[in-house]
Amino acid sequence: MAFTRMNNPSHSLFLLGDRNFSLLLGGQVVSQIGENLNRVALFWFVYLFTHRVSDMVVVGILQTLPPLLFGWLNGVLLDRYSKKGIMIGVDVTRGLLVMVIPLLYTLHLLTLPLLYLLVFMISTMSGVFGPALYSAIPLIVDKERLLSANALMQTTGQIGLLIGPILGGLLAVLWNPSGEMLINGITFLASAIFLLFIAFREPRTSGPDHVRTGMAAEIREGFSFVFSPHRKLLPPFLFMALFGFVTGPVNILLLVLSKQILNRGAEGFGDLVSAFGVGMLLSSLFLAVYHPRNSMGFVAGGFSLAGLLSLAIGTVSSLPLDLLLFAFWGAAVSLVTPLSQTLIQHMTPPRLLARVLTVMSMGFLTGILAGMVFFPELSDRFGIHGSFLIMGLCLLLPSLKGLKALLRRTGDIFQGRSLPDADL
Repeated sequence: MAFTRMNNPSHSLFLLGDRNFSLLLGGQVVSQIGENLNRVALFWFVYLFTHRVSDMVVVGILQTLPPLLFGWLNGVLLDRYSKKGIMIGVDVTRGLLVMVIPLLYTLHLLTLPLLYLLVFMISTMSGVFGPALYSAIPLIVDKERLLSANALMQTTGQIGLLIGPILGGLLAVLWNPSGEMLINGITFLASAIFLLFIAFREPRTSGPDHVRTGMAAEIREGFSFVFSPHRKLLPPFLFMALFGFVTGPVNILLLVLSKQILNRGAEGFGDLVSAFGVGMLLSSLFLAVYHPRNSMGFVAGGFSLAGLLSLAIGTVSSLPLDLLLFAFWGAAVSLVTPLSQTLIQHMTPPRLLARVLTVMSMGFLTGILAGMVFFPELSDRFGIHGSFLIMGLCLLLPSLKGLKALLRRTGDIFQGRSLPDADL
């Protein structure tokens, strides 16, 4: 599969004038701002409540574990039934669950175990939404505009990262963390309202009659499609896993960096996360108008740059420098998501798309889980700077394969052999 620079950038701007896509995009902007605000509030609440990084790790694991446990089922259900109905149900349910947290806090009934349970339930709902969202995009967007649509949709997460943490940091000073979660619950309900007015072109294969093929067979079909040696989906699966591995623990590491090294507390944490979000936003906007020919090679180059930036982060103790480095770091690593998702959407039949996206998501979440366990432990043993140095080495791993391929291709040139095109 090849990607090229769009001759007419208005093709991507045309999506913003499409009623269905703009409603989906607007709903996600609102939802992502609230979700990132809640992420800051939740981590900060736990840290102030227990003063232990290990409890923050538990929250991170609880946010990651349900999609891994139930992801195999989510993909089958999304391929069988209406994605619009599922997305609305998920938003309403997790909105109400989030709003229970401030209610219990006000009644002085909120405890850490109960908070863990609510986080697990909210994450169970959220694990359904991601695959549903990206399997629904081809139902409202033409195939030639999928990369632009995926890139623009990813900007909602970056806008959330940009605005949510700053708002969360300010509200943490002026208000209590559970009050911020009330706002988050309202944003989920607002997202559900946006979804009500969107028209989806649901495939004919959706419906209860799809149950007859057998759930076990459908699950195997999804996994086989991703890991088949005849497919080109294994590289994006591995890149998504590495992306999760290094980005999963970022919020925890940035909080520790802000508190222990920079001495800036919650506001410094919000600034660092927002700088990361600015970089990701610029990267997504870039992909909305520029389509690289070798998508996986482009991702490998971005990871290599992020690796070098991580090594630099591990050697500085200045907030302005850290903000700049994290902005570029976010831009470099965020290339993987829209490029991988577009590759999947082009190569996967509609009847399998949700299952395949769920398998890819499970790889990403496995990476997050491993990173949440691995890097905070490293932070306790070797310090926060040591963690970023090791993270940089991990991000440089894909470049080893690229270096080997470059040497082989250089040797072919010197020996006069022709080179095949390598578009992935």
